[in-house]
Amino acid sequence: MLPTPPPSAALALRRLTLHDLPHCLELAQNRGWFPDRRLWTLLLTAGTGYGIDDPRGGLRAVCVSHRYGPEGHSGLTVLSMLLVSRDHAGRGLGRRLLSEVIAQEPVEALALYASEERAPLYEDLGFRAAATGDVETLEGHFVTAGPVPGVRVRRATAGDLRALLDVDREVFGLDRTPLLARLPAFADRMSLAEDTDGRVLGFAALRTEPHAALLGPLVAREPLLAQALVADLVHGTRTPVRIVLESHQEELRGWLTAHGLRPVLRSRLMLRGTAALPGDRPRRYAPLSTATG
Repeated sequence: MLPTPPPSAALALRRLTLHDLPHCLELAQNRGWFPDRRLWTLLLTAGTGYGIDDPRGGLRAVCVSHRYGPEGHSGLTVLSMLLVSRDHAGRGLGRRLLSEVIAQEPVEALALYASEERAPLYEDLGFRAAATGDVETLEGHFVTAGPVPGVRVRRATAGDLRALLDVDREVFGLDRTPLLARLPAFADRMSLAEDTDGRVLGFAALRTEPHAALLGPLVAREPLLAQALVADLVHGTRTPVRIVLESHQEELRGWLTAHGLRPVLRSRLMLRGTAALPGDRPRRYAPLSTATG
């Protein structure tokens, strides 16, 4: 007779490494999520993964944090990917995991994106719904759009990374170099909009998975530039296009729905230790993912 596994309360939280990638993918599938290998690889290298092992093999629960801002100074931590295996759901393991992760964070300002069903858990842990900052996922087969007149767009290369990091720091309000420095390797395509002097006015990235072409981040000075970046990146794409759009970007939303995309999901921005996200909100159109903020 096999010994009875210890209860979850007796199992320690530990930091994850890339060696845990297969178990993260298994847990994602266990909860009905797409096992996004590229995204999980990015999360475990640019962020910090936390997990609770299952003594029978694999993981009982995981969570990921991304900390932005200068080292040793106040910043922002984005929490995501809170997953508990079906066999151990409903026993308080997710609450315990998130509480322990929060206790390890050296910054007070925390953010996450929540579904309606998860919101009460996060409220119990001190998060409050933000006045602004919700996101809506749009998806569909994009109806081809031609180049936007008067806008200069070109494909970005790794050599443009420094300029993109400077723009992102200005728009997001915090340094995100550990995340975005991996963008050229993570994305299949990157495009940027620039003025006649070569100054970057916006940028976007796209990666293609079997189920969809995922667009983000998307940063632009104005909606016309955002449209031009989207049109350039998705040109010739055969799979459905998916974008997580900031809810205040109504003009781009109208343009996207006119070109075939439809809303499929809405997520609520919840904050703890701060009343609002930093940065230049009007120029933020889409995050890389709700997992990274």
